[in-house]
Amino acid sequence: MTAALAVVDASVAVKWVLPEAHSDEAEELAELRNSGRIRLIAPRLIVVEVASAVSKRCRRKQLTLSEGEEAFRLFERGCPSLIDEMPHVRTALRLSVEHQLNFWDGIYLAIAIENRADLVTADARLYKSISRHYPFVRMLG
Repeated sequence: MTAALAVVDASVAVKWVLPEAHSDEAEELAELRNSGRIRLIAPRLIVVEVASAVSKRCRRKQLTLSEGEEAFRLFERGCPSLIDEMPHVRTALRLSVEHQLNFWDGIYLAIAIENRADLVTADARLYKSISRHYPFVRMLG
């Protein structure tokens, strides 16, 4: 049996390593991956997006640097399979303009479309703006 395929965005990945609303649902998704029931993929840019979110928490004094570094190590250990975003840039550009998305969200959407995968997000704004057009977009939580 082939595992289902899903693209996860940084809003989900951050919940794996930092306590936030719906972190438990994000952890359930990670457990599905660990059991082989789902294969999670993401563009390489997810790494810098998660690092940026951790950095922001540290700068706001919500985490110590040591806690931030540990959170990022946890992400690296549980990182989804990384996809090169370059082949998806043209599609992402079109999608971002068509749907008034930021370009980075367009990358995640393009990868989901081109891999025939679900897109799992915890970003309510993104979900509301594209789920009516793309029923494979799933909201975490």
